[in-house]
Amino acid sequence: MERVQRAYQAVSSFSGRFLQTDRSSDKEERKAQGRIAYQKAGKMRWDYEPPHEQLVVTDGVSVWLFDPLLENVTVQKLERVTQGTPLAFLLGVGNLVNDFDCRALTRQPPKDGLTYLELVPRKDIPTLSFIQIGVTRTGSELQSLRILDKQGNEREIRLSGLRQGVSFEPGFFSFTITENMEVIRE
Repeated sequence: MERVQRAYQAVSSFSGRFLQTDRSSDKEERKAQGRIAYQKAGKMRWDYEPPHEQLVVTDGVSVWLFDPLLENVTVQKLERVTQGTPLAFLLGVGNLVNDFDCRALTRQPPKDGLTYLELVPRKDIPTLSFIQIGVTRTGSELQSLRILDKQGNEREIRLSGLRQGVSFEPGFFSFTITENMEVIRE
């Protein structure tokens, strides 16, 4: 856990692609994909491609979830949605060692050559049972994240084509609300 934490903290920025697979407890499956970008500390952008088009972006303070089909944006404070969660680790503001306990794998990971850690949150999170993090054998690169909730639903995120040390245009990690959007503040 400590090696994975150190390696991820050393990353200042990256961009690449993601494939997200959601499996419900009754084994129904839904896939979405797109581009991911990260900049230390706390800035992240998930551009989901059609047919499940949406944008999730954070500037380190706020999180915007934009749904172009519904023409609405949900706005939340970042600290409200990240505390002690896998998202905090991904954003570079959490700490695996402080927030999770590592245990033996209880769910067989894919046979993909990655090394998996199964992490249980130290404090109760109503929506999270455990996560499995898949890293390269050296622990230097995160490539897979499997999240299991308490209802038995699973979300798997596979990262690919990652490039580290990339630069982003000013404003890339912010969202502009236009007058025709419905705004939902949580």
